[in-house]
Amino acid sequence: MSQDALAGQAASLIAGFENPDTGHSFADEAQRWIEAAEACVLMRIDQLRLIGGLPRHEPPLSVEERLHRLQRLMHLWAEGCLFAIDESLFADILNRRAGRA
Repeated sequence: MSQDALAGQAASLIAGFENPDTGHSFADEAQRWIEAAEACVLMRIDQLRLIGGLPRHEPPLSVEERLHRLQRLMHLWAEGCLFAIDESLFADILNRRAGRA
């Protein structure tokens, strides 16, 4: 994924969250948005060279904290701050995904 595509995807995610056009409940809509944003983060993790690793020993984030951090990160990426990372969020996503495998 190119940097322009990443910024565009992040902007689309933010717009979709702020203006949902489905008849689903907020909780259902938030969960779908979280999954889409996490997929975007995972693609970005694959592109980055993270030296020193991630703090994977930290406790898991709550759904509310994860949603807040994802929203903040997507806003940064959409505004062109493509090298912004949230190490705790990245580690949380990787830890939860590893538990599914």
